[in-house]
Amino acid sequence: MRTVRTHRPFRPTRSTLLCAVGAVFVGAASPSAAVGQYPDARLVPRGVLRVGFEPSYLSYRERYDFNGLREPLGTDFSDSAAGLRLFPTLAAPQTALGSIIGDPGYTMNVGAFRTTMDADIRHFPLTLHLGLLKRLTLTARVPIVATRSQVNFAADSGAPGDAGWNQLAAQAENAGAAAQILALLTELEAAAAVVDAAIESGSYGCPASPECDDARAAVSDARQLRTDLALLAGTTATGEPLAVGSPFAPLAGSDAGTALVAAIQDVSSRLAALGAPGVPTTYPLPSTAVGAEDVNAMLADSAYGYGARPLEFTKYRQKLGDMEVGLRFGLLQGGSLRATLASTIRLPTGKLDDPDNYTDIAVGDKQTDVEFGVEAAWEPGSVFAVAASGMYNLQLGHTLDRRVTRHVEPLAPLATKASVTRDLGDELRAAIYPSLRLSQSFTVYGSAGYYRRGADAYTLVSQPEGSSTVNPDDLAFQTAMSSWRFGGGIHYYAIEGRSGAGLPIEAGIDFHSVFSGTGGQAPKSSGVYFYLRLHWGLFNKGPAPPPPPQPPEDGAETPPEEVQPEG
Repeated sequence: MRTVRTHRPFRPTRSTLLCAVGAVFVGAASPSAAVGQYPDARLVPRGVLRVGFEPSYLSYRERYDFNGLREPLGTDFSDSAAGLRLFPTLAAPQTALGSIIGDPGYTMNVGAFRTTMDADIRHFPLTLHLGLLKRLTLTARVPIVATRSQVNFAADSGAPGDAGWNQLAAQAENAGAAAQILALLTELEAAAAVVDAAIESGSYGCPASPECDDARAAVSDARQLRTDLALLAGTTATGEPLAVGSPFAPLAGSDAGTALVAAIQDVSSRLAALGAPGVPTTYPLPSTAVGAEDVNAMLADSAYGYGARPLEFTKYRQKLGDMEVGLRFGLLQGGSLRATLASTIRLPTGKLDDPDNYTDIAVGDKQTDVEFGVEAAWEPGSVFAVAASGMYNLQLGHTLDRRVTRHVEPLAPLATKASVTRDLGDELRAAIYPSLRLSQSFTVYGSAGYYRRGADAYTLVSQPEGSSTVNPDDLAFQTAMSSWRFGGGIHYYAIEGRSGAGLPIEAGIDFHSVFSGTGGQAPKSSGVYFYLRLHWGLFNKGPAPPPPPQPPEDGAETPPEEVQPEG
């Protein structure tokens, strides 16, 4: 007597699956790819509630520039000779110094700074799917989002600049500087007034002689020098502090510092030759170059026009992200061919990034999205299968506060902060997932995905008060982008347990990484996404959905049947 047993696939219990997923969580804690999932295009049966826990980890430390070349994420905050691009409030003192030394093209070099940055975003969402009808499922997603920005802002000690603290700054700790500068400004005006009075009285052969022309030039140069020195110091000509102070000045002994002292001495000697009282010939200049801690002190001090957070590590912020509600409609729900339409409304429940923190990361967009998508899966009964998905996200406008600047000029002053209406560029995603079915329940797959985002659009609600005009188009600079990503994962879907067919259990893990991009700000991201989904019957429990087709065993055309004993 011979008995042939029917092949029985492995059917893990829920406890076995939970242990396995726990091990996957521990093993997948390293940085990798991004948020995604295998689009199996299934619906939840009518009357069934699916609850999912679907955490993801996304990290990046590089981006793609406009030409598609990789560059560090901290590129915008780095410079080999930092000047106006990084520190725009240096414009007035730099112009004044160029006027003093007779070089209109002079640029202040604050030093070489290198910023390394890496960031990550962690989602911990609870997802709910409720089967309303046979072909209609209601969906919801409630995400808790944690963001982190690791920033290391450092000066290159091998390439110091030619600037240090303005000696009027509290950070310079030069108690006598204010009196020295005020005395110089006062004496310059007093000497110029003496020569000016002599000109009016007809001295120096005035009103028409070469000596009179020299005297008039000396008076003009003295008063221009007085104005420029006051701007360099961050004060009015009478010593009153300006609304936006001047943080830096040329180093003593630098080319610019030497030329400044020479210019003061030249004007002083010319006035003295015309009979004016003596003018001080010294100006307090710094002796130590600017360091990274000095820049951070400047950014944090509103007296210098920034009033922002230093460039430093931003710890994890854990907040509620943008919640979602949606519907899924089954076009086809066969055993081997499925297609599903999906629509989602993303709600403005997340928290925006802080405009006073240059490296902060938002936990949500804080505006409404309307998203439409399609999923399809073809599982013909062999070991090979393929799935695909596509999505279009219409991002609607909203109003928020921003510091208006281009991303390549990131340290925008407080005076550029304005209320703007932002319309984020619409998004298009498409992906394909060729797969290999290891068994009735397990599928391994590769993935290739394309992403495109249109340019953002900004309009000003009103110009910032008491500042120069800002251009909202600066915020939209290089916001359009595209990228390609590749990855893979494992998808588990089972509807049979030891007691026979029941409600499904789903689990999986997905890795992917971006390998190319364009636009100027496309992140080279990588991460991991994994999920566990359990089902509960609530009402109108119907039969479980049919299992996916099983590949033939050992080349047989039909599954083997149990053979009865002979005799």
